[in-house]
Amino acid sequence: MSVAIGIGIGLVAGLLGGMLGIGGGAILIPGMVIFLGAEQHTAQGVSLLIITFLAVVGAMTHYRQHNVQLDVALWVAPAAVLFCVTGGIVADLLDASLLRDVWGAILIVVAVAMILSGRRSVSTQ
Repeated sequence: MSVAIGIGIGLVAGLLGGMLGIGGGAILIPGMVIFLGAEQHTAQGVSLLIITFLAVVGAMTHYRQHNVQLDVALWVAPAAVLFCVTGGIVADLLDASLLRDVWGAILIVVAVAMILSGRRSVSTQ
């Protein structure tokens, strides 16, 4: 049963990651914690490994569609890599329940910001 659930989580994460550019973590982490019973730290680590493959395939697809600005990526990538190490160290210091709460709160804040930003852009057209 957990294999089918894992495949389902991967299917949804891959589809939404490719469509929305979310990298899949917003689906993978809660999916593994809620449906597979994974510990928060483990779900985040597994998600990062999976996202490596999703990001390569997604980036290649978007590059072929001329949706990638390499100059922007070259400025953002070094800071993201550096602070990913920092974030991993901090995450390891936090209790799993606190880490889960922080992750959930960030998802809610980002969702609300995206909804509000989408409404602003529609109302200004």
